[in-house]
Amino acid sequence: MNRVKDIMTEQVVVVAAQATIDQAISLLLDHLVSGLPVVDEQGLLLGVITEFDIIDLVYKADIEASLVGDYMTKEVNSLDINASLDDAACIFCNNSIRRIPIVEEGRIVGVLSRRDLIGFVRDVRRQASAV
Repeated sequence: MNRVKDIMTEQVVVVAAQATIDQAISLLLDHLVSGLPVVDEQGLLLGVITEFDIIDLVYKADIEASLVGDYMTKEVNSLDINASLDDAACIFCNNSIRRIPIVEEGRIVGVLSRRDLIGFVRDVRRQASAV
């Protein structure tokens, strides 16, 4: 059985809860991602900040002074590194999210996107039809 660790992206762009919204925007734009896991000094997952979160506050708050930790989504769907791809598919199907933070003992170790999962399914089907 395939696990999320088999296809997750290990190079994760993260942001600290103490970073400003302006800094988070720069990370999103510079790395071409739509959301960032928010972590503490030990790499423990605290939440996520997404484009949606930022758009919601960009006209309401001072983005240069506002902190990520004050606006992040704290209740996050995450998966353990050894979770199955079926578990990931269920989360994607039942939630309007683009990525799932992958953790090991609470620390962020990767991220799995909808695109990662779709690409994996496509590749498996192509391999099966080539046999």
